[in-house]
Amino acid sequence: MKKIGSFEVVKYDFKLVDGEPKIVISMVKVLDEDGKYIKFAKLEQVLSYLSEYPVTFKRLDNENI
Repeated sequence: MKKIGSFEVVKYDFKLVDGEPKIVISMVKVLDEDGKYIKFAKLEQVLSYLSEYPVTFKRLDNENI
């Protein structure tokens, strides 16, 4: 089993939730210590680990901004 090195948020959007702007995350990629793909995970599966590892956001294309 590979050791987790970081997370990359690959699918996210900015939405108004109860009138407040929020970042809504829908897909997280789990990467090993070398930055190689391990698997995709649901946010609720990795939420408790996000503070323990580096987290990056994939750059959105201009159409989603």
